[in-house]
Amino acid sequence: MTSESSPPPRDAIERSATAHCVIRDGTITYANPAMERLFGAGSGSLVGSRFPDFVAASDRERVTEALANADDAAGVDDPIRVRFDLDRTDGNAAGTEADAVVVESEWTVGEGRDDRRLVGALRDVTDSVRRDAELEREREMLESLLDNIPMSIYFKDRRSRHERVSAAMLCSDPDSYITGPEGKRHVHPADIVGKTDFDLYDPDLAEGAVAQDRAVMESEESVVDDVVESTTNLGETIFTSTTKAPRYDANGDVVGIVGVTMDVTDRLVYERELERQNERLEEFTEVLAHDLRNPLSVATSCVGMFREEYDDPTAEKAEAALDRMSTMISKLRTFVIQGQTVASPDPVDVETVARDAWRAVETADASLDVPATQTIRADPDRLSRLFENVYRNAVEHAGSGVSVTVGDLADGFYVADDGPGIPTDAREEVFDRGFSTSEGGTGFGLPIVRNIAEAHNWSVAVTDAADGGDSGGRTELASGQRHGAGGARFEFTDVVRVAGDGSSDC
Repeated sequence: MTSESSPPPRDAIERSATAHCVIRDGTITYANPAMERLFGAGSGSLVGSRFPDFVAASDRERVTEALANADDAAGVDDPIRVRFDLDRTDGNAAGTEADAVVVESEWTVGEGRDDRRLVGALRDVTDSVRRDAELEREREMLESLLDNIPMSIYFKDRRSRHERVSAAMLCSDPDSYITGPEGKRHVHPADIVGKTDFDLYDPDLAEGAVAQDRAVMESEESVVDDVVESTTNLGETIFTSTTKAPRYDANGDVVGIVGVTMDVTDRLVYERELERQNERLEEFTEVLAHDLRNPLSVATSCVGMFREEYDDPTAEKAEAALDRMSTMISKLRTFVIQGQTVASPDPVDVETVARDAWRAVETADASLDVPATQTIRADPDRLSRLFENVYRNAVEHAGSGVSVTVGDLADGFYVADDGPGIPTDAREEVFDRGFSTSEGGTGFGLPIVRNIAEAHNWSVAVTDAADGGDSGGRTELASGQRHGAGGARFEFTDVVRVAGDGSSDC
């Protein structure tokens, strides 16, 4: 250490956890042990060194200038404060932002007129600066969210008073302001802060919303996609979907709720119209099937009586044609019903459904292997119909001794057989209604398969079993394995899988 007297009391400064130093004309003349630890220097090694050399290059000029002018600016009661990064490069490549050490320093001048010493106290404020920067980033993200996302986002306290709201709760459209029960218009997000739903909405709507807030805070359970019907200022009926979750403080105590409300009118109107269309289509199909079956039954009965009375070979052909018509009516009904959108799929074990479906089909000497292990989201009945139709297709085209395999894909599952396969130029046509390569086929089996897949929002494609996952690279097997040589392979992708904890894995 230097022989120059240091700021009293020296013993206290030596033991202090705060870094202290004395510099004269930019040169360090005293540094306590805490200063040496802060700068990563050995005992006594700082004395005689130039202070600016320890400052990061980006801050060096600013710090040097501030210290040079300290005589005019600093005093005991009013020290100058300078923040800077330490130079951690050791003369090598520049350190990363994560390596930076931020120092907050306070400087006072010596007490003598000619004393050009600067006495400094330095603190490592890296953690504080990083916390402030992180808080600023989070504030900017929150502001961006509240200003730009077209949803009503709001934060409420335990008394259901709004603390922060998004701009989307209001907009520039003069017809879209919020008018309270007493007629007051709220045209800016700040107008809503401090107010409850009773100040903003119809009492019945407000009562339900505030009760929901209370339930969320007391149970600490979220409300998800709660759809409510309400009326706008113009008398229009709208539907909104609300999701709310409890909000916690640093101690883990519930301090309010955060909620998101979206206008889902278009979605709900579309869904309801789709339901009505499906109902009308199903009703039409049932009526059509019923009205066709009645005269078909009469015709079948008459042909039967004709065969009994006359030995005419044309009667057998007529009877076969009527049987085909009856089959096609049943297939048409199935085609329509199975193609309706699956609104609420359930977790389904692929192996279980695949084996159950196999037992429902006349497969003669055919064999089934199911290495599939995934659980997916699907309508179990319709998934079973899908398997049944693919199995029948395999038996009809590959023979009674065909081997069928049901396996996993990275994004779905496949059904493959070891039959002759499907020609490349026919792979799109096989899903067309009425297309069949077998005599007597109705051409509805694979279209029903496609309908069921599309009802689940899945994709379906056909390829060679020998090619494995050769479908544009999108259907590699989860295990990396491939089915054996030859045959047709139907791949179902874009399937929602269920993880081990029951959550969905898309």
